[in-house]
Amino acid sequence: MGKYVLKLVAFLEGVLLVAWAVGEKIVSFRERFLGKGLGEKVSSLFWSRANFDGFHYTKIARDGYQYAQQAFFPLYPQLIKFFSRFFKSYIISGLFISHLAFFLLLWFLFKLFKEEGIEESRIKQALFLLVIFPTSFYFLSVYSESLFLFFVILSFYLARKGKFLAAGLVGGLASYTRPVGVFLFPALLVEYYQIASRRKMKDRLLALKERLTHPRRNHFLYLLQTRLPHLKNFFFISLSLWGLGKYMFFLKKTQNDWLYFAHVQPSFGAQRTVNRIILLYQVFWRYLKMVVTVYPKQWLYFNVWFELIISSLFLFLLVWGWYKRKEYKIRSSWLVFATAAYLLPTLTGTFSSMPRYVLVCFPCFLVLSRITEQLLLSFKDNKKKRVLRWGYILISTSILVIVSTAFFCGYWVA
Repeated sequence: MGKYVLKLVAFLEGVLLVAWAVGEKIVSFRERFLGKGLGEKVSSLFWSRANFDGFHYTKIARDGYQYAQQAFFPLYPQLIKFFSRFFKSYIISGLFISHLAFFLLLWFLFKLFKEEGIEESRIKQALFLLVIFPTSFYFLSVYSESLFLFFVILSFYLARKGKFLAAGLVGGLASYTRPVGVFLFPALLVEYYQIASRRKMKDRLLALKERLTHPRRNHFLYLLQTRLPHLKNFFFISLSLWGLGKYMFFLKKTQNDWLYFAHVQPSFGAQRTVNRIILLYQVFWRYLKMVVTVYPKQWLYFNVWFELIISSLFLFLLVWGWYKRKEYKIRSSWLVFATAAYLLPTLTGTFSSMPRYVLVCFPCFLVLSRITEQLLLSFKDNKKKRVLRWGYILISTSILVIVSTAFFCGYWVA
């Protein structure tokens, strides 16, 4: 398992090296929000992965929060600052954290899927589809994606093992890294319900017999004894909110606004609406209008299609995942988290950054692997199977190279 995970990380790194080399030779750099502006004496191989949000994360780590940067949660920049003492570079520190977290998230994702009895070949396929996904380059950039998803996967893994105190504490780290980490709270509640409700009929009958044979027993004490473990675990699960609570207290103290991280979102020019809720169908309608009205010969037009296609694909994968969750061995708790993480950004009225945000919807990659597997089984000709399999790999990897190159050169991609 470890060797396979290491190969996946090395493969993605190799693809990104190709993308960087292509950008160096062919594409001209845009100067806005490039990691180069941080002033560190490192190669473009490193600073090109600290563009846009990476620029902000590194600035926060080095200089503290400045205007509107409170939209970025603090744990990732705090870790960058800590490790910069050893690497003498904030950018390399951030890349070290992202690479290590990416390896760990793949490792624990493998183990999490294994706990459900999923075949190893299918797990490997799902992980590979995650690695070649067109925006997977964010995992190995100065972005919080790999760190956040590692905490999410680890929290689910610990909960699956019945260690809800550890799961809640790790969940708190997730909610201190990204706002959607709070959705681990309802997801872990669902996970606990799934585990606690597995009492067999024999156990239920024994409990009923106990009540009937001891009619004078202090039932209040009996209920307290039987419900206390549930209350204890509910408290453990609620610890997954400590990260958000800690950051909100910080914002109240410094900005006099508990939700300042949300209120500054429009400052980043993504046309987000935070003072009212926009429903999902309205967002789709908005993007369909942009397909018609946006001038095709500009980078924005590519982003419109990219965001629309990826958002539509993952909406389908989530719906299909819910429908096939028993057959695909996908736990409802995973889908609760993934669905909430998908829907929250859309409530602001845009699919901006959705090709990146959907990376945390990890059950979708298992669904995608099962769909592709079933599609391949529908072909009897082995040659057609190979063409379809390698065709998908080639197309997805090619798009990954293209969008990675664009990102490294300063073009906004999700």
